[in-house]
Amino acid sequence: MMSRLRVLHIEDSERDFALVKRHLSRADYDVASIRVETASAMAAVLPRHQWDVILCDYSMPEFNALAALNLVKDMKIDIPFIVISGTIGEALAVEAMRAGAHDYLIKTNLARLVPVIEREINEAENRRARREAEESVRLQSAALQVAANAIVIVNREREILWANPAFTKTGDYPFDPVRTVPGIANSGEQDRSFCEDMWATMLSGKIWRNTIINRHKDGTVNHEILTITPIQDRADVFTHFVGIKQDITDVKLADEALQLTNVRLATALEDLQYKSAELTAMTQQLWQASKLATMGELAASVAHELNNPLATILLRLEALSGQLNGDQQKSEALEIVIGEVERMGTLVAGLLQFSRGGHQQISSLDVRQEIDNTLKLIEYHLRNQKIEVLREFDVNVPMMAADRQKLRQVFLNLLTNASDAMPCGGKLVARISAVEIEEGVSGVSIEFIDTGAGVALADLARIWEPFFTTKPAGKGTGLGLAICRRIIEEHKGKISIDSRLNEGTTVKIFLPAIAAENQSLENEYCELREGLGQDYDR
Repeated sequence: MMSRLRVLHIEDSERDFALVKRHLSRADYDVASIRVETASAMAAVLPRHQWDVILCDYSMPEFNALAALNLVKDMKIDIPFIVISGTIGEALAVEAMRAGAHDYLIKTNLARLVPVIEREINEAENRRARREAEESVRLQSAALQVAANAIVIVNREREILWANPAFTKTGDYPFDPVRTVPGIANSGEQDRSFCEDMWATMLSGKIWRNTIINRHKDGTVNHEILTITPIQDRADVFTHFVGIKQDITDVKLADEALQLTNVRLATALEDLQYKSAELTAMTQQLWQASKLATMGELAASVAHELNNPLATILLRLEALSGQLNGDQQKSEALEIVIGEVERMGTLVAGLLQFSRGGHQQISSLDVRQEIDNTLKLIEYHLRNQKIEVLREFDVNVPMMAADRQKLRQVFLNLLTNASDAMPCGGKLVARISAVEIEEGVSGVSIEFIDTGAGVALADLARIWEPFFTTKPAGKGTGLGLAICRRIIEEHKGKISIDSRLNEGTTVKIFLPAIAAENQSLENEYCELREGLGQDYDR
């Protein structure tokens, strides 16, 4: 297969041009050539094609080899330039070679033409390869010099053979060839085992990579990522090591600042959530207060409308009772009616009590006795419901000052709720004990524990709302627990409910006891009363 040869032939003789072309064709070259004989023609075609060789006559009427060589130099093109002339002497040939020609031939002797062309094309390729290699090395060297990352080359003896400016800058060490590399252990931040592991990894031919802390001469430290890569010689021995350091101090500081900001944001979020919950609770309280105010107005209106008619009915019934003249049957019927009217009056009074609180009648009392009396009041109902009642009363329970009727109302309501929760029977525990509500303040703990149906978690948050009830329609008004909480809070106490669905309910009440000095006076009064044998209702 013929090799293609692109020839720029600078020749004024058409005959000589054809002679050279025929000679090259006989050497199995597919010759693509152009003949020019002036400087302008050469300048026009030279950059337009990738020429393999320039063949030039030494002397022509309007041009010559030296001028052609100058034109090639000006255009900075490296192409084999061979002078072919019929009359060139040795002196002219030397002058042409000095001017940049690669060889010269006599037209009458072209035997060397093909070998010279092939040699010079090969030399041109070698020069081009060397230039590219040199340029590559220059670029690589320049890149290493201006690289932002610190780069250093050391040998097995831990001597620095080369380092870029960034290395000397990050470590405050001026570059000094064949100087022992400053050990990273010198910073005091990495221990000796850390360094020994690093060198063991490097000498085994593995890439070592880790984060280090580099200390400057002024005492400041940098956080850096150091990567060390071993280099093998021709005998496959690891003789040198390239270390590249990337300063991540700013990233480290930014990360720490970000973590601190995240902590602050988390704290702020917690505060915001707390404030939001607090605002929600306040809003709920305001809404509750609004409902209670509305109910108070409703209760006052109902009391006004019902109290007077009920009082009139009661007076008429009492008057009628005095006219029966001992008729036992009619008197009993009338007593039933009077009892129902009085019950209606009690209901109206309860509604008023919820809305306005009523007037308290404070007296000292033993809460054990009050709960015991309340249990006896509904004992028949509890027995019919097959509810087992357990009384767990401590012996030493302090007296307390309270409104007896209101507390009985609370106990009756809570015990009735417990009974309603156990329609098929169960166990009801009434537990009373002395407690210390807070430091220096004694009190009484009251618990009512049932094994009833319990309250769903969703309903538990609403049980204190007026008119909210979990009982079937027509069985409860939803006012009982709201009134109970109002009464307990009026007595400076606390009430809470813990319930699990299908497991039961526990109601806890904490009430303050009479102060110790008042308790002593109360005990003396009780002893005096017992001594006199009198039963005073205080």
